[in-house]
Amino acid sequence: MRVSRLVVAGLCTAALSACGGTAPVAAPPAAVASAPLTASSTAPPAVEDTAPPAVERTDPTEPAEAEPTRAENTRGTTAAPATTRGSSGGSTSDLSQLKKLGIDIGAGVLIDVADDGVDRFMAVGKNGVVDFTGTSRTDSTMMSLQPAPVSAKNRVVIKPPFFNEDLGDGSCVADTAGVPLKLETCQSGKASQIWEVVPAGDSGQFELRGAFGIISVDNGKLVASGGYTGMQTLDFAS
Repeated sequence: MRVSRLVVAGLCTAALSACGGTAPVAAPPAAVASAPLTASSTAPPAVEDTAPPAVERTDPTEPAEAEPTRAENTRGTTAAPATTRGSSGGSTSDLSQLKKLGIDIGAGVLIDVADDGVDRFMAVGKNGVVDFTGTSRTDSTMMSLQPAPVSAKNRVVIKPPFFNEDLGDGSCVADTAGVPLKLETCQSGKASQIWEVVPAGDSGQFELRGAFGIISVDNGKLVASGGYTGMQTLDFAS
């Protein structure tokens, strides 16, 4: 029975050891460091919203700005070119509008200052000086408007018939930088010898625009500004 007791004693000891022992406690899991979330890159700076400059729109129905009116006529301030614009070897100026207005073309005429109330005709004077001192029908006051050798409309050369009777280039009234005008040998296309006849209404009156501006007459003399600018042709034979 001794063996049994030893066995029992061993079993009790083992049981006590099993019952009295403390079960091992599992170590708590290591704390996981919770690092704050940090953006891997810095956020881009705010982009300033810059609107494109406003574009001013033009109303297509709005009328265009009127061109400024012509200033008071002043002559002799701009040099004339050697030849006039629009010159062309084989063409001559279209004068049909002038003929319809009663402006005499090609015939012998007086070129008269229209509104001065007296007879003031274009006249060739001493040394080829041309002004408006003529008061009667003479060889020196007879003029003729001839089509200019240019393509532009209403352009003439002024050729006094008495000074164009001989063979050759003939003589033409030329504009000058000052006053008065002068008679010189005709040269085809020369700007100072080309005159634009500018109609003034439908009465047959006109202005004469030369290379240095519109001619203006006061008391028979050409003046740089002011004076009368309206001209008319009168039949020389009347």
